[in-house]
Amino acid sequence: MASEREQKQLEAGTEALSGRVTDIKSSLGQLILKLETDPNLNWHSFLDSYALITGQMNSLLKQMKHEKTPPLKKYITLPLLLSPDRDEELLKLTEHRVTTFSHDLIPNYLRTRPDPEIESRYSTLETRANGASQDQQQKQITVMEKITRETLKLIRRERDEMESKSSARSEIETMYSNDDTNNLLAAINHGKGLKTIAPVVP
Repeated sequence: MASEREQKQLEAGTEALSGRVTDIKSSLGQLILKLETDPNLNWHSFLDSYALITGQMNSLLKQMKHEKTPPLKKYITLPLLLSPDRDEELLKLTEHRVTTFSHDLIPNYLRTRPDPEIESRYSTLETRANGASQDQQQKQITVMEKITRETLKLIRRERDEMESKSSARSEIETMYSNDDTNNLLAAINHGKGLKTIAPVVP
């Protein structure tokens, strides 16, 4: 009875997490599509999409810490079938990202820790950070704050220049009319709108 209850709790928890992950994946896909195809993308629109993804990430973390979500760390994921052949069902499930489930790829797909080389570099950097004195840390923070301020100044100046150019361009665009241009071309090429003059009889 206890195992059945635990199994149902695990299924409900993983289903809820799967829904949260699907929402995040959808939002990330929309943001990437917007970055690649939207010529009118502005900073406010990007921040709105980023805020949505951030909120969804926080919801996922809350769901993982929820009392009804079982502790997933105690469960082990084991592959039931390994094959170097192309798996159409796997391809469909992963949206054409994973074609095979083979011995060579399993360590990367099921990895729960970073790559050993990356983990070693991270440990080295973490040791260096912990070994720095309070004065060194304060100096580094001061330098970073200065760099951040200068970068913000540069971004604001570029933004102001872009806005001024955009407003100037809009003023120029209002100096002509597309309708008038089309009517003029139609008159020149096809005689549209021109009065027909009767020939003079001698």
